[in-house]
Amino acid sequence: MKYDFRFVKYQGCGNDFILKDETSGLRTPDADRSAMAKFLWNRNFWVGADGVLFVEAAPGVDGSMRLFEPAGNEADMCGNGLRCVAAYLMTKLGKDEVDVLTGDGVKHVSRDGEGYRVDMGPVRTLRKDLAGYVAEVGLPGDSMLQFRVDTGSETVDGSIVDTGEPHIVLFTDALDSVPLVKVGERVNADKRRFPESVNINYVMITGPHDITIRTYERGVFNETLACGTGATACACVSLLLGKVGRGPVNVRTKGGMMRIELGPDGRAIMTGPAVRVFEGRLEVEV
Repeated sequence: MKYDFRFVKYQGCGNDFILKDETSGLRTPDADRSAMAKFLWNRNFWVGADGVLFVEAAPGVDGSMRLFEPAGNEADMCGNGLRCVAAYLMTKLGKDEVDVLTGDGVKHVSRDGEGYRVDMGPVRTLRKDLAGYVAEVGLPGDSMLQFRVDTGSETVDGSIVDTGEPHIVLFTDALDSVPLVKVGERVNADKRRFPESVNINYVMITGPHDITIRTYERGVFNETLACGTGATACACVSLLLGKVGRGPVNVRTKGGMMRIELGPDGRAIMTGPAVRVFEGRLEVEV
C-alpha cells in the first residue's frame, strides 16, 4: 500500500515524533502503522523520530493519541508524545486546554506559560497494578517501591511503578557512568520476569527538589533524550521514598527540564515543553 500524506514533526525535551493527523478521512491500518514506525524512525534514511503519533477523532474528547515505536509495537502511553499531541490539537482547534484519549485513559492537558500541564493520573505502586508487566509470585497488595533488579553485574535495590508505562527506577551517585543501555538490554532479556518489556531509569539527586535522570525506553530499545512517563516515575518515587522534599520536583533530562507534582490523592502532574519543529510531506510504501 502506498501512502502520500502531510506530517508535522514535534519534540518534547528532545523526545521527537512524526505526527500524522487522521481525525478526518481514512485511518491507516494498525499493521501499516507498525510497518511505518519500523523505518520512519531512521535518521539516516528517513525523517527520524522516537516514534510515530497518529491522531484520531474519538467521542467525548478533542482527539485520540496512538503511538507506534521503532520496534513496531504500540506504546501504552507517552508523556512527551501526549504534550506534543495536545499542543497540535490546541493550535488546530484554537483552544487552551484539551482532553486526549490515550491507552491509559483520558488525559487533560492545559497551557502553562510556554509549556503544557498534564494530569497524568494516579501513580500505581502495587503488585496488582503491575501484574501485566512483572510475572512473579507475590500478594496483590505488595508495594513495588522495594524491588530487586539484576543489572548483569550485580543485584540492586530499586522500585517499579506504573505511570502509564512500567518504569524501573534506580538511584545512583554517578549518573554519567552507568551502563544504561547494557542494563536495559539485560533486564529486558528476562522475558519470564518482564514479558512485555520494561523501561529503565537511573536517577541522581541533585538538590532538595531536583533530580537528573537517564531513561532506556522499551520499544525504542535505547536511551532517549527524555521520557515523560519516566520523569513522572522518577520524581514520584523520589518523593515517596523521601529522597527529595515535598513539593514540585524539577527533573532534568538530556533534552530539557520537566516539573512533576504529586498530589495528596496520588495523582501526578507533569509540566513540560512541546515544540513544533517543521512540517512536510511523505511518500511511503508498506
